[in-house]
Amino acid sequence: MEKIKKRIVLLSRLKWLGLLLGAIMCIFTQPRFGDIWSVILGTAAGVGFMFICENEKKNIICDHVADDLHGALEKQGYRDVVFEIKIMKPGMIIRIFTIGTSEEDTVICNGAVVRQISRSWYREKVWITQLVSVRNEDEIDDTRKALDDELIEDFKKMKEEKKKNGKG
Repeated sequence: MEKIKKRIVLLSRLKWLGLLLGAIMCIFTQPRFGDIWSVILGTAAGVGFMFICENEKKNIICDHVADDLHGALEKQGYRDVVFEIKIMKPGMIIRIFTIGTSEEDTVICNGAVVRQISRSWYREKVWITQLVSVRNEDEIDDTRKALDDELIEDFKKMKEEKKKNGKG
């Protein structure tokens, strides 16, 4: 866990090296390509490096969260699970599809997930957690679309509530 945190902090700091790399690209390409192209190339190099670091940071977080939650579910005896994790500005949206579990098993899985998240270092980063039971992997796409539609409706309601309360 500490190793993951250190790697995330390192990537967060390392991404700012992109500014230096972009400046170096700009300086060395200016004599050959002129001012405009050197600025374009330098900006592309710097932003590209920053983008790569941010994406890798997100990948590390998602992999760790999925492994951590999968381990908690395996302790309860549930191995056939698919994770989908999206990182957005407000936080992570974690979707867990349990394959072939009953309604009672889904409640047990939900409890294990909630306990694991509440004990984890990433609990402040979790925004929404959705746990759904599906019969087989073929149902995941349809269920994902239904969950997406449900989320969009919830976001619309939240936005309307903010407007009603005069906060939006």
